[in-house]
Amino acid sequence: MRISVCLFVFAFVFALNANAMHGARSHYKWWQDPKVASEINLTDEQSEAIEKIFSSYKKQFVQYKKQLNESELELKKELRNPKAKKEEVLQLIDNIEDIKAAYTRTKVEMFLKVRDVLTPEQEAKLHRIKLRFQPYHR
Repeated sequence: MRISVCLFVFAFVFALNANAMHGARSHYKWWQDPKVASEINLTDEQSEAIEKIFSSYKKQFVQYKKQLNESELELKKELRNPKAKKEEVLQLIDNIEDIKAAYTRTKVEMFLKVRDVLTPEQEAKLHRIKLRFQPYHR
């Protein structure tokens, strides 16, 4: 029974992680896509500014992914341990959630900086473009 519950918890956490951190287009450089850039009337200066913002955060995203992979491996190992203590497993899950929360906060921070580069009209157009693709990335 205990092993079944642990495996369920691991599967659940893994599924959440897949959506949160490893989305197919989570690091899609839309500002370099000629169709998107043209549709929102993005200038070369804006594109360069967005690239600099993205590049400044890239190391952090890589670090979060590395930390998450390591933490998930540790959780997987602990879940396979028949002597695993509930408190230790729950702490590992909390650590994983902390990493995902930090990733989300950093990603939003980056998007807020990108938003400051765009005009309100460009931002609205970009939002509509993202909505068109949303059904493909659920």
